[in-house]
Amino acid sequence: MGAMKGVRDIVSLFSESRREAALLGAAAIVLIILAAFSFWLSHRLENDAQKAAELNRYSAKLGRAARIMRTVESSQRGYLLTGTEQYLRPYNELHSQLLPQTRRLIESAPESLEGGDRLEVLLDLMTRKADEMAATVSDATSDRRDAALARLKDNYGIKLSEQIEEHITALQDEAAEKREDIETTAAELREKKIIVDVVGGVAILAFSFLSIWFLMRSNAALVKAHGALERTNNDLEDIVMHRTAALQRANDEIQRFAYIVSHDLRSPLVNIMGFTSELETLRKELFERLEKANALADTDELGKDFDEAFGFIKSSIARMDRLINAILKISRQGSRPLHSELIDAKALVETVVSNVAHQVREKDAQITIGDLPPILSDRMSMEQIFSNLIENAIKFLKNDGHGEIKIEGYLRGVDVVYSVSDNGRGIDPRDHQRIFELFRRAGPQDVPGEGMGLAFVSALVRRLGGSIAVESVLGSGSTFKVTFPGTIAHNRGMAA
Repeated sequence: MGAMKGVRDIVSLFSESRREAALLGAAAIVLIILAAFSFWLSHRLENDAQKAAELNRYSAKLGRAARIMRTVESSQRGYLLTGTEQYLRPYNELHSQLLPQTRRLIESAPESLEGGDRLEVLLDLMTRKADEMAATVSDATSDRRDAALARLKDNYGIKLSEQIEEHITALQDEAAEKREDIETTAAELREKKIIVDVVGGVAILAFSFLSIWFLMRSNAALVKAHGALERTNNDLEDIVMHRTAALQRANDEIQRFAYIVSHDLRSPLVNIMGFTSELETLRKELFERLEKANALADTDELGKDFDEAFGFIKSSIARMDRLINAILKISRQGSRPLHSELIDAKALVETVVSNVAHQVREKDAQITIGDLPPILSDRMSMEQIFSNLIENAIKFLKNDGHGEIKIEGYLRGVDVVYSVSDNGRGIDPRDHQRIFELFRRAGPQDVPGEGMGLAFVSALVRRLGGSIAVESVLGSGSTFKVTFPGTIAHNRGMAA
């Protein structure tokens, strides 16, 4: 009851923690939203400031282009009216910049301006203005000053200049309007950002106080939960200890029962075997006397019947003896203490294979040993596991001289997996589980055995904390995989 109460206390504390976590999560989401909105406003203000600066720079470029045009025009007019060469100096220096300057205005126009057509017209006007000024200056320098003055007086150049000024002014006005719109929007965004920052600051303070309050509550709850968990652990330890002791007692009783039953079964077997031997002696004496007396004509046939009966008795006794020995073997393995040591699995398997070399030769088979990682385990148990699996594989090979057995292993995470594969007769999928049961066999019963080997292996593997499984298709061989969890050799040098 104490353990159940402790568990309920812990569950209640976790439920309260979930509510607090939900509140903190909601506050964190609000802060994230405010921070994201503030960041977006800052980014928008920065972009607007860049656009305004770009418009300012472009308006200055337009003004610079207008000033260059007016300077070149003034130099042209001064030269035409006075004929003095010094007036041509600004013209010679700046005339060649008019068209490149105008083209750069088109290329560098901000995306926010909608004066693309106006810029194209401006380039056309500037081209005609440059040609007009170049033609008059050329006439004046070629002793055709009167023609140049006549061109000057027809006001064609003045009209071009006025149109150029008009387009430049319109572009500057448009840039100014765009800049004013941007500044108005920026002012609104700055107001919003101030509000968001103030709300964010208040939210941060509130979140900080809320976190401190929750932290204090959580610490108190953790102390309470720790006490409840400690009480629960103590109760659970007592329960586990009592149940482990009961399980150990039950296991000991089962082992004692198996030993007693095996011992009690063996005693009558010994008596039966003794009486059978006496009966054989009496049978010999009886038939010798009958033959001498010539009392029976079919004594040979009667002797065969006696021999057959004795044969059945002996074979039954031998089979029962083997079963008893198998039970005792499993019982002894369950009580034998385990001794862990670092095992070179490949060397161990090579020793096992050398012990069954004569069986391999009789089957005209071949055994291949692959990489086998080392393992920290009980050496005797590992020897018995590999011996039974390899002998089982040899026993069920086909008698066609092409028998192959392959033994290999690999690491899977912290587990080590060993496999024994053969190309023998295989196992029906319906029998994959029953072959690990005591006294159960699969397939044709044409191979000697009592159905104890795989049950013995399964018991050993379970005692070592592992598991065993089989992959097989009838007629296509079998693969037995043994998986051992826990500590394995980190240094693979032994397996080399």
